[in-house]
Amino acid sequence: MPDIDEIRALVQPGRVHRRVYTDPDIFALEMARIFERCWIYVGHESQIARPGDFIRAPVGRHDILVVRGDDGAIVGLHNRCAHRGAQIVSAHDGSAETFDCPYHGWVYGRDGRLVSVPGREDYGARAASDGGEGGLQRVPAVAAYRGFVFVRLCEDGPDLAAYLAPIADSIDNFVDRSPSGEVEYGGSRFRQLFHGNWKLSVENGIDAAHAAFVHRSSAAAAKAWERDRGGFGENAEQIIAQIKSNDIPPQRWHDLAVHGLRNGHGHLGGFYREGKLAPQPDDPVFRAYRRDLAARHGAARAGEILALDRFNSVVYPNLTINIRFQVLRQVQPVAVDRSIVHAVCFRLKGAPEEMFRASVRCLNAFNSPASLISQDDLAVFRRAQDGVRSGADPWIDFSRGAGIDYDVEDGKRGSSGASEVLHRAQYEMWQSLMTAA
Repeated sequence: MPDIDEIRALVQPGRVHRRVYTDPDIFALEMARIFERCWIYVGHESQIARPGDFIRAPVGRHDILVVRGDDGAIVGLHNRCAHRGAQIVSAHDGSAETFDCPYHGWVYGRDGRLVSVPGREDYGARAASDGGEGGLQRVPAVAAYRGFVFVRLCEDGPDLAAYLAPIADSIDNFVDRSPSGEVEYGGSRFRQLFHGNWKLSVENGIDAAHAAFVHRSSAAAAKAWERDRGGFGENAEQIIAQIKSNDIPPQRWHDLAVHGLRNGHGHLGGFYREGKLAPQPDDPVFRAYRRDLAARHGAARAGEILALDRFNSVVYPNLTINIRFQVLRQVQPVAVDRSIVHAVCFRLKGAPEEMFRASVRCLNAFNSPASLISQDDLAVFRRAQDGVRSGADPWIDFSRGAGIDYDVEDGKRGSSGASEVLHRAQYEMWQSLMTAA
């Protein structure tokens, strides 16, 4: 394994070494030092509303169950039988009275305590009594922020609120957009495997400069459809508009705001400006929604909530949030050159049903296996992964816009969409975590 000095040398001003994308030893250390030290998003409280409801989530190298206990508390458990280590739950979510190992029949309660063992007398002291050391291993830290549940696999570290503080206003805005003050899980997800390092997907979501090139053919196809087919239904209108919106030429990059924050978080400003995609569209559905939002918050506060215009916000290391359409995307590292993108959408409780349908259309347009945008991205991730292995120069450039970055406050750095300031902020966090004692 590389030592700390070797790791530190992989990140230099304006560039990173290709080993951060290609070296299996670096990937293994990322799992231990980033994904098993940071707070990792695992689901939403609306998915585990009743006792016995559970979510199964990958966190680093571990398979975790997040369960609503009989007392209403949320507990995190390793999805691994204490006997022979078999995976107990294979479903992504559900509800259970007990968790039963399919291998030798050990039974665990919702809180992970050992409930029963067939032939208990033959197992010795480890299975001699209910509860005790024969139970499922607990996750050291589980916490929720505004309904979004995170786990931390190490004992020590900042609490969740402190970790999220630099990006908390994006999560607050996501929830505050609900006229009832609550959001709920939309009910399904897309999962897509791609051949590339996990960081490629995270970086891409806040990279304004790629869109006009990676999505050139998609935008052209959308424009041709609009030109040749003329009228189309409301569903197609939003999807076509979203695909076309990715045609962001270089002269527009400076119109977008990008901020790199402490702890590797950050956000890219919105670029939807017209029609149904506008931050505050002029249509009957949105006008009714705004009235309901003002009834809850007051007109001034409702205006402040709707004025926050961010396309994507990144919660480091692997969660991307679109607050305009209530879409979450999370990258699961599988291997140094294999990753899975999970994408879901949420409902603003109390908002018109049409707004949830718009969220579903956004999810389909950008993050489904049938999405032109998604397939563009996954294809270029593979080309990037294959390309960084080649050539004599081992360095990957992240210097774009370094001369136009500016300090804001409290470790916050701003720039325009022409800058890779947020990528540089992420690599500062990467280097800090990877070289920490």
